[in-house]
Amino acid sequence: MKQKFIQTLLLILLPTLFTACGSDNNNDPADDISGLTVNTDLKNNEVSAKGGSFFLQIKTDGKWTASSKDSWCTINNKEGNGNASTICSVSANDGDERYTVITVTSNGKSENVTITQKEGNGKEPDPDPDPSGYAGRIEIPKLLGGNMNQFITHSTKRNGKDYPTYSIEYSYEYKHCYWVAYRFDNTTGGSVGRNENYQPDPNIPKQYQTYKDDYNFSANGYTRGHLCASSDRQYSVEANKQTFYMSNISPQLQTGFNQSGTTWDKAEGVVQKWGKITQASDTLYVIKGGTIGPNKIKGYIDNGIAIPKYFFMAVLYCSNKNYKAIAFYLPHENLKVPPYSSKELKDYVLSIDELEKETGFDFFINLPDDVEKQVEANYTLSDWSW
Repeated sequence: MKQKFIQTLLLILLPTLFTACGSDNNNDPADDISGLTVNTDLKNNEVSAKGGSFFLQIKTDGKWTASSKDSWCTINNKEGNGNASTICSVSANDGDERYTVITVTSNGKSENVTITQKEGNGKEPDPDPDPSGYAGRIEIPKLLGGNMNQFITHSTKRNGKDYPTYSIEYSYEYKHCYWVAYRFDNTTGGSVGRNENYQPDPNIPKQYQTYKDDYNFSANGYTRGHLCASSDRQYSVEANKQTFYMSNISPQLQTGFNQSGTTWDKAEGVVQKWGKITQASDTLYVIKGGTIGPNKIKGYIDNGIAIPKYFFMAVLYCSNKNYKAIAFYLPHENLKVPPYSSKELKDYVLSIDELEKETGFDFFINLPDDVEKQVEANYTLSDWSW
């Protein structure tokens, strides 16, 4: 009889106990909504004045839609089904601190997230604020997004403004970036030399960082290969040092690939030649990378760093708003022995469309649609100086 009384009492009290456990007033309101949780990867949901990108993280078991109250904050994917991460881009702010509200609706419920952008007042404007922060720059491919990928732009101060050294999208899973994107213009010349200082990328969480000592050439034959080369960033010592962040480094075969006179070295050299720009109206946009992902790697070196099967470059030149493009796609092999030794650099040329099929990336999405379609479809070797 006593046992039955206790069971009855527990049945009465349990709902009250559960209600009390869920009534913490310090919880984020998003966590209290049944069937819908919305967060960002921003600290305090704040964005700097220079703009940039962040992830909107949605947890739901149903269909959802997302909208932004203001046009200076845009959402890549505005609808979906189930758990998702979508990229939001914020343009530069040259004025006072501003706010916008992102609303996500799912399962008949709506949740608001307020995004704050710090004041600019001309102190840290993006040198290329249109269409939307660094993610909107012409050299940036379509971002993959997701919780295991991170978009990063490294920059330096030039004439009081932030000037991007290069941007990457980094994979936590493969501890290797998908690509590195940057540009040459009439201000990127110089000769500061090689300021070698290999360091972990300070923007990457420690558990996903890589280190100089992860590379052991004597043990596996792979060396530290730059993607954005030291020779590509010669306009300032600080920018050159940033090319030695380990997130910009890839395992490359020393013999026949990452050494002077190889086909890959020639590809880097010809791109640097095209990048010697003197006219303010001209710009060279470059995307370089090594393939990572299922069936796209040769294996791993120490610390779980993926070894790409192929390396590629996508190049776009703009002169007075006239565009041309070309791409390279090279196997990650000893290119000094057969069957590769009989090939020249031009044998590895292809169109941007063809490179997109090989890599799965969508390049130059920030061009006007008609321009993108035209320049990516084909190439003309004689349009380029070799």
